Amino acid sequence: MADHGDEWDAPNALVLTHVLEKMRARDGLTLTRLQDDRGQAAAPLLQLHATQRFANVYKVDLPSAAHGVVSQCVLETIDGTHRIVADAILALGLFSDLHREHGIEDRVIQSLRADSLGLRRQTLLGNWRRLHEAMGLTPGEPPSDRTLRGTTEHEVLRELARQLIRREVTSVGSRSVVLPAPGEGNPNGAVSPTGRVIVVGGAVMDATFRTKKLPQSETSSEAYGFDLSPGGKGVSQAVAAARLGLDVSLVAAVADDRFGQEIIHYLRDEGVNTSLLKVVRQARTPFTGIIEMELGDSIAVNWRNQMEVRLDARDMDGLSQEFTDCDAVLVTFEIPRETVQRTLELVHRGEEDRPLVIVTPGQPYPDDDIPRHSLSQIDYMVAHAWELGRYSPPGQDRFDPDPVARHLLAYGVETLCIPGNGGCTIYSSTDLQTFSVPSFPSIYKESSAARDAFCAALAAQLIDNERTFSEEQALWATAAMACATADFPLSNSMPDRRRVEALLSRSRFTVKPH
Repeated sequence: MADHGDEWDAPNALVLTHVLEKMRARDGLTLTRLQDDRGQAAAPLLQLHATQRFANVYKVDLPSAAHGVVSQCVLETIDGTHRIVADAILALGLFSDLHREHGIEDRVIQSLRADSLGLRRQTLLGNWRRLHEAMGLTPGEPPSDRTLRGTTEHEVLRELARQLIRREVTSVGSRSVVLPAPGEGNPNGAVSPTGRVIVVGGAVMDATFRTKKLPQSETSSEAYGFDLSPGGKGVSQAVAAARLGLDVSLVAAVADDRFGQEIIHYLRDEGVNTSLLKVVRQARTPFTGIIEMELGDSIAVNWRNQMEVRLDARDMDGLSQEFTDCDAVLVTFEIPRETVQRTLELVHRGEEDRPLVIVTPGQPYPDDDIPRHSLSQIDYMVAHAWELGRYSPPGQDRFDPDPVARHLLAYGVETLCIPGNGGCTIYSSTDLQTFSVPSFPSIYKESSAARDAFCAALAAQLIDNERTFSEEQALWATAAMACATADFPLSNSMPDRRRVEALLSRSRFTVKPH
């Protein structure tokens, strides 16, 4: 295991230490102070991914979220005497009820939250033993006022800053959309577009019920949450690519009802070009009904409404020039099989300088798979293991992903990526052959959005590196997938580049490519 002695001495931790030192002055880290200083001293706290995630999950403003995140860190990650000191010098008042239960007078409790740092210090030192005993701790000798000011407080705030940074990258996730620094115009923190991507897939509305348990047959259960939002792999991959700074267009069929209009507005808000959408008049938007558990397990029922809303093979014929002018085409099996085949044919018309093709085979077609010649036109297939059953070699009775993967490579797929359990297994017909990307553990299950983040990140990395695929590119795409998983249960957990780079830079592990 790596030595982590200096792991959290990165500039972010130093900046946060400085912010906390500023915030302890006068009335401390109060909600009013955070609101008043949100554009100045408090800005780094408000811009933390963890703060933004807290705000989204608990539906509070950023100052309240910052106060909540700091309080959680003190309660959950700061130990012993340091916890008592942090509570007092920042005027958090986290242990007021506990102090009353142990007979500490209200005047002392109020002084620990006074708007004077000097009074809070004096009260802390004057009640050192009693405060420790109330916490069930054995008190040592209290420090001198000089030691408290010059040494102890700095150690406490430095440790608190480290824990805030650690909270940024832990498996419970953080907000993927980074607030811009003053003067920055892009709300997603994305860089200028560096590549052109076309996504060909589905656009639906997701009706998500969040529940603690699934109802038994002929019974019902209560949901603790509900969300109605644009979805579908096509939409998700397009948004994921836009978050990574790519110039993205979505090719999909969209109804012209109010839900279809909501999908279009959502795509535009996320920076996705909607000029290639097929708008179907007097049609109803397809829906996916999702029952989602607390840690991300889910089941879904799709109503694709393909009798009314569908991309036909002939709809693709007018897009030849669009495909020629882009760097990568992402295709999902949400569209009819014939449309997938026609898309691959059009992309391969310009063999010398054609775009890369990344295919997601979900959901697998119920009646048949795509023909062998179409498989040979796929550069990268990103599939869950269970989706590959149709491609088992003849005579194989028991499903085994390994021979299935090699069978697909024999059919002509250049590289197969099988994400799972926070990591990814890669099978490639290039010199890389087969390797596994380490996992980024999370308490949450991989959401359907995680693979979409992987596909978009894979496209971004291939474009950035002039179509070269290596362990580094696979790791970067897997990290993007991990960010999307970790940021559950946000309604849109797609990461931007800064979020992915932060996860990689602070990861405990490194990969040394062959």
